[in-house]
Amino acid sequence: MSGRIPARIARLCAAFLTVVAVGAVAAGAASAEVVYNNVPSKLPGNFASIGLEATSSTEFGGEIELAGTARSMPTVTVVMSSWACGTGGVGSGCTTTKANKAGFKVPLTVKIYAAGELAEGPVAEKTKSVKMLYRPSEDTVKCTTGAWYDAAEAACYHGFAFPVSVKLGKLKKMPKKAVVTFSYPHSSGPAQSLNVSISEPAEKTLSIGSNPVEEWFVNSTWSGMYGSAATPGDIGKLGPEIGLDSVEAEGTAYQPVISVSAN
Repeated sequence: MSGRIPARIARLCAAFLTVVAVGAVAAGAASAEVVYNNVPSKLPGNFASIGLEATSSTEFGGEIELAGTARSMPTVTVVMSSWACGTGGVGSGCTTTKANKAGFKVPLTVKIYAAGELAEGPVAEKTKSVKMLYRPSEDTVKCTTGAWYDAAEAACYHGFAFPVSVKLGKLKKMPKKAVVTFSYPHSSGPAQSLNVSISEPAEKTLSIGSNPVEEWFVNSTWSGMYGSAATPGDIGKLGPEIGLDSVEAEGTAYQPVISVSAN
């Protein structure tokens, strides 16, 4: 025997393995349960958003309460809002061409804390280099001030909403009440114009799970992210916005646009 596998058998084996692999992925996806969802089934062109660079923040997120019973190996999806242009900028000749469709890579860190135990540090965290997208080119005919035109909604937007996902495969049991935060390098390049999408209750984006508190959670050197009741000792530490009267929230109960699925 030569030790070679006949071509026909090799093709059959390859086809069989492909079917098995696809089946395994499908089974894995099917076994995952969505336990928190604040992402609408159809994304609008953009959401309100918080930029880490613009707000001098290093970490931003919210407190969530999971539904169902699945808690293992959660996958966290967050809707980002990109104000980055291939060339130019918002209001200054924003242009994104086919050459920019590949987007840009950014290391996104997701951290999960047990609610009420922030000082203990995260129970899990994962950094993944993810593909971020540039926003579309400005439309100077249908829009003003450098916005792009969303034909499906017949609306103009400055930012562009899109989802990215990170799986925390080593976390065996996610807390039912958890603070989920996001961070990424943002001091240079297109990531300076990258934001985390947020929504308010009136938008009715929350369909699974709940938000135990109305405030977001942030780590920032700018006091305007925390609210008037914050003390100097609160600034520069991960904690909640206090009282919904931070400069950015303007009295609105904003929460990050995210979802969580688990096994």
